[in-house]
Amino acid sequence: MNPTNPMKPTTPVKVPHVGEFVDGELGRVLRALSVADRGGDHAGFSALCRQHAAELDARRGEWLRVPPELRASFRRDMNAMRPYPMTVERIARELDGLGRPGALRQMSGADQPGPSPEHSADRLHEAEILAEDGEFEAAGALLREELGEVPADGVRAAVIHSRLATHAAKQDDLDTAIEHGRRAYDLALRTGDRGAPRAAAILDDLVTARELRRGTPDGHRLGACRDTLTHAQQLSDRAWFAESTQVLLRLLEELEALPAEASARRFLGKLCGLLGLNHFHSGERDKARAWTRRAVQECRRHGDRTGEDVYAANLKEIDRGEE
Repeated sequence: MNPTNPMKPTTPVKVPHVGEFVDGELGRVLRALSVADRGGDHAGFSALCRQHAAELDARRGEWLRVPPELRASFRRDMNAMRPYPMTVERIARELDGLGRPGALRQMSGADQPGPSPEHSADRLHEAEILAEDGEFEAAGALLREELGEVPADGVRAAVIHSRLATHAAKQDDLDTAIEHGRRAYDLALRTGDRGAPRAAAILDDLVTARELRRGTPDGHRLGACRDTLTHAQQLSDRAWFAESTQVLLRLLEELEALPAEASARRFLGKLCGLLGLNHFHSGERDKARAWTRRAVQECRRHGDRTGEDVYAANLKEIDRGEE
C-alpha cells in the first residue's frame, strides 16, 4: 500500500528494457535479449548472444553504462530497477562463456571470488550514477564498502581502485588519486589484467599533473617532455618517421644530460621504444633492434613493467621479421 495514502495502491515501477535507449540494430538486439531474459527464455537468450556476440562485444560501451535517461529512476529506487543491471550482467556472462570476457571484466571483475556479481554490479552501477551527478563522496563511500568485501588482490579490487582514483582526481585530490591509481596499476600487473597499460597511463598522467601543480622544475620538465613525446608520436603516426626521429634525438640529448635521479628520465623507455618503431618502419632493423633493446633496459631500470613487456614483445617481432 502507499504509505502516504493507504487507500491508493502503489504504482509498480516500469523498468525499461536494456536497449531502449540504444539506436539501430544493436538496440533491437538488446531489447530482444532483455525480453527473453525477463521472460525466462534461456534458450532464446543464449541463441541471440551467440548470433550477435561480435557486435555486442565490440560495442559494449553502449550498453554497459546506465543511460542518462534512467539515472534518476535508479537513484529513486535501485531495488525496483534491479532487473535492468541483472540483464546487463547476464549478457556479459553469456559473452564471457563465448570467449569474449571484455564486458564482464569491465563491469566488475566477476571472474574473481567474492560477493555475488549481481550485488557487486548493483553497487558499481549506483556509484557510477552518483559520480556522474557530482556526488563523489557518496560514490566513494559505496566503492569503499564494496572494496571491503572483495579479495584485496583481485581484478575487481583493481577496478574499484581505478574508479576511486578518477573520483579523487575530479575532486582535485591528486595525492589520494595517485594512491588509488598506483594500487590499481599494481593489481592489474599482478593479475595479468589486459588493462595494465591503461592503468599505467592514468597513473603517469596523475603523477605529472601533481608535479605540474607543485610548480617544481621537475614538474615543468615533465610537462614539456610529455608534449614533445606526443608530438613525436603524432609525426610517427603520419609516417613522418625521419622527422619524428629528429624530435626524439633532441629530447634524448636533453634527458641524458639530467642527473640520474631526475624524474623526467623515466620517459627514456618510451622515447627509445618510439625510436625503435621509427627505424623498424623505415626498414632499418639493426637500429630498430638496438633502440628497442635499450627501451627494455630503461623500462626495467625505472620499474615500468608494462613498458618492459611491450618492448620485449616488439623486440621479438623485429627478430621474427628476419627469420
